[in-house]
Amino acid sequence: MTVLVTGSTGFIGLNLLHALDREAVAMVRPSSSTSRLPDDVDTVEADLTNPDSLVSALEGVDSVVHLAAAVYDTARMAGTNTTGTERLVEAAAAADVERFVFTSTIGAHPDVPADTGSAYQQSKVASEELLFGRDHPFAVSAIYPTYIFGQRDYRLTRYEHVQPIATNRVLVPPLYTAATYNIVHVDDVVATIDHCLDGATGRQLVTGPNLTNKQVLGAIARHTPGKCTVVNVPYSAIRWGVKPAMDLLYRVGISPVPGEGFLQRGDYGTVRQDLTERAPVRQRSWQSAIRDTVEWYDSVGLL
Repeated sequence: MTVLVTGSTGFIGLNLLHALDREAVAMVRPSSSTSRLPDDVDTVEADLTNPDSLVSALEGVDSVVHLAAAVYDTARMAGTNTTGTERLVEAAAAADVERFVFTSTIGAHPDVPADTGSAYQQSKVASEELLFGRDHPFAVSAIYPTYIFGQRDYRLTRYEHVQPIATNRVLVPPLYTAATYNIVHVDDVVATIDHCLDGATGRQLVTGPNLTNKQVLGAIARHTPGKCTVVNVPYSAIRWGVKPAMDLLYRVGISPVPGEGFLQRGDYGTVRQDLTERAPVRQRSWQSAIRDTVEWYDSVGLL
């Protein structure tokens, strides 16, 4: 089996290609650096905006793993995540591929309410309709991970959670705000992709347990050099203590921001209780996901 992997230089893509025990071809844009790809992986230049390049990239390919997506650039999301996926689906059908594995996001799963204000989630929901709302000559799988931690995070997607702990001896609000999490290991996402390449079809959840700020920040602190102490402050104390204090500091010109932002509660991938800890493969613990992330940041000199 020859597998074409889009998004091959991203967080999941690099981990997949380093673990995949199959013949793989990494689809890269002409401007992409390939220095972090495994030495034995072939590459092909193509772009989701160029249908002709996709036809060439799919020559001799049996399966497609579609990871490429615009995550932060709102202006590119519709063109890349939806129209680009449609182009790839059409090219895959014409190339007689046997299997199409799509990595989505937890908010696009039918059992999880999508955030109507998130252009990223809405673009993924639209991609869902392209895959499951139509008939295709290939088998279709879609994977829905929650908040992914793990090694090879060269784009520092989780560094915002680690860096404040690494650079402070004591972490208290306003150095962090209230949040809840659902964390999974990138290796579990990779294993689920491999499971789909082996034949699993349909929608595949990859979720962990729902976690509190205290659990997540405490786990990060245990693995981060510097011995930071995280002081757990209840939300009520943030509301009635931290916010007024920050408002005062803002009024006298000491703080650049008022306290209103500290009342916002972050939600990093939480799901209904009956949807937690779901995956078609044996899962690693959320603690190991955090540990491996922190150790990798440390190994590349970021901590």
